[in-house]
Amino acid sequence: MINYFIFAGEASGDLHGSCLMEALRNQSPNCTFTGVGGPLMRVQHMRSILQMEDFLVMGFSDVILNLPKLYKQFYKVRDAILQQNPDCVILIDYPGFNLRLAKALRKKKYRGKIVQYICPTVWAHGKSRIKTMSDTLDLLLTIFPFEASFFAHSPLKVRYIGNPLVENIHQHHYREDWTKMCGIPSTEQLIALFPGSRPGEIVQHVPLLLETVKEIKKKWPQTSFAISCAHENLRGSLLELIRDEDIFLVPPEYSYELMRDCKAAIAKSGTVTLELALHHTPTVVIYNLSQFNYLIAKYYLRLRLPYYCIVNIIMQKEIFPEVIGRNLKAVPIVQKTKEILDDSAKRSDIILDCKALQHRLGRMPTRQTAAKAIQEIL
Repeated sequence: MINYFIFAGEASGDLHGSCLMEALRNQSPNCTFTGVGGPLMRVQHMRSILQMEDFLVMGFSDVILNLPKLYKQFYKVRDAILQQNPDCVILIDYPGFNLRLAKALRKKKYRGKIVQYICPTVWAHGKSRIKTMSDTLDLLLTIFPFEASFFAHSPLKVRYIGNPLVENIHQHHYREDWTKMCGIPSTEQLIALFPGSRPGEIVQHVPLLLETVKEIKKKWPQTSFAISCAHENLRGSLLELIRDEDIFLVPPEYSYELMRDCKAAIAKSGTVTLELALHHTPTVVIYNLSQFNYLIAKYYLRLRLPYYCIVNIIMQKEIFPEVIGRNLKAVPIVQKTKEILDDSAKRSDIILDCKALQHRLGRMPTRQTAAKAIQEIL
């Protein structure tokens, strides 16, 4: 019997974790899981130490405000691993927490295997992390094909396993009656809004999106808008924010249907933009930084990237237009949204580039490849 401890601190990690757990159990039916995860991982019969929802923070200001809580959680997770001494610890994304956790475990003489699933963005900032990862990890599983080259000079075993979103979307069973289930009338022009999956992101982005909706409706009064609710625990706050607006709320189970059937999207920068690209949906990417987070990104992390959306980073050109900065206004978002609605040539180019992106990521069986790589190091 193999005992795993698995940690996911955010929604995308919960999805990746649940798929990986299923694949590991298929390869080794008697394996057990303990750890931290969300609703999808808990369905996989994981014994929870803490819940993923306890770790949802956004940006540096949020992290600083939550430091006492995060420190307490950190040591609770570390001590639980040391006490249980699992065969393998699998850390999913969430690098600020997870890389420190891996280092702390090695310092306390944990001798089991440690796997980081999803590479930290060493290509954007934090190249110093490469040595820490080489010293503490047994395996790094990457989901973007260009990432392995950053570790070519290190002894760390790195494996590109394909991108799990490609597999998730390919296996998704789309409901054709989803608009009826959500009360959305038939329309030729539905614009989807993806404000984020964390409470802080909702506060940062929904008011901005509401301004954008009002401006777009001035030109296209018949346009319908639907806002994605990433988690049920966000439903109340979203409904409160859009209660006086003519915007439909789409629950998480129909997120992919919304991506497929909308004419365009406005989305917070993050994993969701890659999901939209894999649905070939023209998208305007936004991220509204607070003054504090802007200063951290500019002067502490020293981010100097030509693009911030992962879709554009992978393809090394602007496929999705970006509106990213501090104290954003609706005007540039409206302008770029109108461009991808009005300009048929621009729309066609975006869709062709999305298809090229899909080809570049490949069609590897991600969860099985990841599970096999983990089994091999054990």
